[in-house]
Amino acid sequence: MGKTFTVNETRIPKFNSPQDLLEGKRLYQSRGCGDCHDVDGSGKTFINDPAIGTISGANLTAGIGGILKDRSDEELAIAIRHGVGKNGRALIFMPSTDFQGMTNEDVGKLIAYLRSTPAVNKEQGEIKPGPLGRFLYLIGEIPILVSAEQIDHDVKHLENLKPTVSLEYGKYVAATCTGCHGMKLVGGPIQGAPPEWPHAQNITKVGLTHYSENSFIQAIRTGKRPDGSEMKFPMPWQSLSKLTDTELKAVWMYLQSI
Repeated sequence: MGKTFTVNETRIPKFNSPQDLLEGKRLYQSRGCGDCHDVDGSGKTFINDPAIGTISGANLTAGIGGILKDRSDEELAIAIRHGVGKNGRALIFMPSTDFQGMTNEDVGKLIAYLRSTPAVNKEQGEIKPGPLGRFLYLIGEIPILVSAEQIDHDVKHLENLKPTVSLEYGKYVAATCTGCHGMKLVGGPIQGAPPEWPHAQNITKVGLTHYSENSFIQAIRTGKRPDGSEMKFPMPWQSLSKLTDTELKAVWMYLQSI
């Protein structure tokens, strides 16, 4: 966990129009950033378990205790996509495997939105993996604890990707599901989750036999499955409901292909 990584900076485009900032906000919401960094970006403790550990998201604002003033856009992009922070240090429990494929344009709009938000004075919460968390990491059950180990740091990022109902775009958006549903999206125990959390569902074609495209989109929008049952925590349907129709249709197409 004390490992350092060398990541070359990629130039991140700058955005400041109201439309681009609104898109950055939607990306923040729909990709689940608020689940760890709170709705206002000030960070919060999202796992507090004696065995697993205490894990808190950083304050992403320019307030006291926040990191925004001390990071360039390029450094923030490395943290988001590579799980690597200041001075090359590995970020603990940053799910960068979800975001490693984000385009320069999307990352730029996300960062522009963060820089537009009000400063919040809030010190960084505790980050302290517990004994069980360390053991599970050691045997390879929580690779997300140091996601930087799972990522190709020499990859060349796409500049942009046009939103279309296509397999390519569906795979791009569905990457945000891998943190809970696994890299193959077959579900199972959620990495680092306390034992009382339910397992993630298989969301490949086999696991979605009771869904149609319409009912899948409706479930993400409302948090209710086709049989009327409610999706329970930690399924972040409230965040995913911010996905556009194009994104959800593309995700459905991709999930049906695997």
